[in-house]
Amino acid sequence: MDAGFIPDNGGYRNLVSYRKTVIIYDATVYFCKRFFRHDRRQTDQMEQAARSGKQNIAEGSLASATSKQTEIHLTNVARASLGELQEDYEDFLRLRKLPAWHKDYNSALRLTELSRRVPDVYAEYAELIENESAEISANTIRHLILQACYMLNRQIKRLEQDFLQKGGIRERMTAARKAFILSSSSIPSSDIPSSPSSLSSPSSHPPYPPLPLCPLCNSPMMLRTARKGINTGKSFYGCSIYPDCRGTMEI
Repeated sequence: MDAGFIPDNGGYRNLVSYRKTVIIYDATVYFCKRFFRHDRRQTDQMEQAARSGKQNIAEGSLASATSKQTEIHLTNVARASLGELQEDYEDFLRLRKLPAWHKDYNSALRLTELSRRVPDVYAEYAELIENESAEISANTIRHLILQACYMLNRQIKRLEQDFLQKGGIRERMTAARKAFILSSSSIPSSDIPSSPSSLSSPSSHPPYPPLPLCPLCNSPMMLRTARKGINTGKSFYGCSIYPDCRGTMEI
């Protein structure tokens, strides 16, 4: 086979959601140093939530090669961590009696438009994040968090659909093994039963009949011998991709 069953993985740096979380993390480190300089507990909590959002996207992407379940789980953890961080910024605004920009707020609309025009790097938002106004600074970071959460929601939905359509690593392994067996042009000699007649000339007996296909998965079957149970010692046909498929057939 030219292509393996392990899918491409680790392309998290190309995800817009990941690039957003890098900005959010750097912005949160700046924000905490500015507004929570003497509150180590608050700083630790917010920086850890921001870091979790970024790191879990990366870890989930790297784990996607062998576990779609892990990728979906970690992407959801990233979303939850950013949701926690959003609460911290909203608490900051509420306690200082500053407005939290809703999506139709003029400043929020301008920030959304800015996000469509500029690269997802901290420098493009630095003037707003480091603005003298605490309202502008906090709302800018909060708005970036909302954007990242929206993208992660869509990302999780896409991962769910990918799993339903393509399956996980176990399904890929089974399909790859089945395709390999079907493309094989010969049957291993160990699969042909030995008997006294096998020592005679090939023309002295008819050739072995073609092996049947599995009734469960349609893969080629192999001649096997029961090792336990009431049929110990008896030959039967078993699926060639056992244990992924347990199809059997009497001879």
